[in-house]
Amino acid sequence: MPQIKIVDDSASRAAPSTTDPDDETQKLGQRIRDLRSKAGMTLTELSKATGVSIGTLSQLERGLVSPTVRTVYTVANALGVMPAWLIDPSQNTSKGTESQYIVRAGQRSRLLDIDGIRKDIASPAASEKLRGFFMVIQPGCSSGAQPYTHKGEEIGFLLSGTLELQIDGETYSLNEGDCFAFSSSKPHHFANVTARPASVFWVNADI
Repeated sequence: MPQIKIVDDSASRAAPSTTDPDDETQKLGQRIRDLRSKAGMTLTELSKATGVSIGTLSQLERGLVSPTVRTVYTVANALGVMPAWLIDPSQNTSKGTESQYIVRAGQRSRLLDIDGIRKDIASPAASEKLRGFFMVIQPGCSSGAQPYTHKGEEIGFLLSGTLELQIDGETYSLNEGDCFAFSSSKPHHFANVTARPASVFWVNADI
């Protein structure tokens, strides 16, 4: 599938400059622009519908910045398409199909694969407020230099490995089989400080 540089909600980074017209970040921006035009929406209207600034939307449409996970979801919902389709139109995400309710093991869409963190969409299209992800964090990798906050709540289950999770200044060591939950408004940060990968089923809830 396309290797679009989508960044986690903990950070915002500019997409690498390129003159390649096939750059996937630019293709994503073109899809957003085309969908917005077909919907008869202005950038101002899309900004109001998503809570994303006009400047950021303009840069996204021109392929100048990489979107965050949250931006992909909010923009897709505002434009009436599935987030996975916005990333890869070749995927079967049409309404009324199995993909509304089921995500098969071999059909998860890659949302993020950067800086040693892989994040696949694990929640079906019918889930509007809950976003489930299958994540793999490589040794020595983390969510970033500083804790971050955003709206919502989070819950997760450590499938394998060990993960350090910092919540509101307290650091917890999670092992295989451990679960966690916290308000996303609390500063949080995760890191894999071991020598083997850690895998997590992570759910974000918009509330």
